[in-house]
Amino acid sequence: MASDAADTTDAATTADIADIAGTTDGDATTGTTDGTGTGTGAGARKRGGRPGLRTAAAAALAVALLGGLWGLGFLHLPKPGHEPGGPGKPAECAAPRPTDKPGYPALCAALNRPDLPALLGTPEDRVTVAQPAPITFGTDVMAEVRLTHTVVSLLDSSTSLEDTRDMRRVYTWPATVLGHPAATYWSNATSVIPGGKLGPATRNIVVAQDPAAPGGRAFEVVVFRDDGLTPDEATLTRLAETVLPTVPGWVPAP
Repeated sequence: MASDAADTTDAATTADIADIAGTTDGDATTGTTDGTGTGTGAGARKRGGRPGLRTAAAAALAVALLGGLWGLGFLHLPKPGHEPGGPGKPAECAAPRPTDKPGYPALCAALNRPDLPALLGTPEDRVTVAQPAPITFGTDVMAEVRLTHTVVSLLDSSTSLEDTRDMRRVYTWPATVLGHPAATYWSNATSVIPGGKLGPATRNIVVAQDPAAPGGRAFEVVVFRDDGLTPDEATLTRLAETVLPTVPGWVPAP
């Protein structure tokens, strides 16, 4: 069943990838567009043109992981008392599947921290599930941790910070994380299934793994809640500053 759902997601995202990545006709878009959240505040960055294939990969991840998976039911949060570890027991990282990338255990361990609820501003919350992402692409590695009302994903991505800034339909705000160039943006978990429902708003922060190489690999942290509430910039940055230095591949700033 999960395999069939994954195939459906891949097929449904083809047209969306071309449009979001800028491979369709037209050089630029203006104003707020679907899937970008608010996207019109001070400091928002918008760039048009035709981004390359790496940006298309980023669009595929955004659409499939935050969109199609929500619509297909992969991202529904567990009900209290139905967690894999049982009530009152902390959730451990799920064992990697044969298809998971070698980097998954380290990513999951870095994200599944005892203080994660406090970092999110919900200290009374607790982790219920920690596992690999249902779908990943290429060399990307992704882990997700679910709390009672929140899902946090950590991605080790081949899509660079520069690629994200160049993506059509995405308004980014410049940021810095421990001396690393970064960008934040809003998105929505929009179903790729025709007629599917709009999912919750998400907050994303993309950080260059090497402070001297914004065109190289990047880490991305994605946070969304099933009640529609979203973390502010300070919370998003604090989460990245705490988690990312513990992930293999992070290059400390001089």
